[in-house]
Amino acid sequence: MTPTPLRRLFASLAVLLSAACGHSNCDPPPLPPLEPRPVSILVEVVDAVSGLPLPAVRVRVLEAYQEWSDSYYDSPYQDVFLTDADGLVFLDEYMLSWQDVGFREDGIGRAMLYPEFYEDEADVLVEVDADGFPPVLYSITLRWDLPDVYVQLPFP
Repeated sequence: MTPTPLRRLFASLAVLLSAACGHSNCDPPPLPPLEPRPVSILVEVVDAVSGLPLPAVRVRVLEAYQEWSDSYYDSPYQDVFLTDADGLVFLDEYMLSWQDVGFREDGIGRAMLYPEFYEDEADVLVEVDADGFPPVLYSITLRWDLPDVYVQLPFP
């Protein structure tokens, strides 16, 4: 007697169901705790009309709003970063930390964001400036789930 397709289906289901585990020791292992992440900003300054990169434009971190403390932190420094030939400035986790704008830091001095809902965002205010033009301010949002941000800022 050859098995019918319906019998084969029931036999397959019986094998699958008998292999299923209903015990608590078969639950998947818990996920590892979420880790804090270092943050960085890659700023590209471009001409507002042509869209071409602008070299030798000044970029400065003025302040940051930190969600973890619900506070604004003004940078006590006047550090200026010049864009390179491609119009880029990279503000890495160390530079953001050194600007002293309220980022929590890890043991090696990197600016970090943490995964908890009350400490996973920061808004960094930067000033873009060049000789003969008024400064322009931009707010850049950093999030724990997107810690490395690229922004293209038109100037002037």
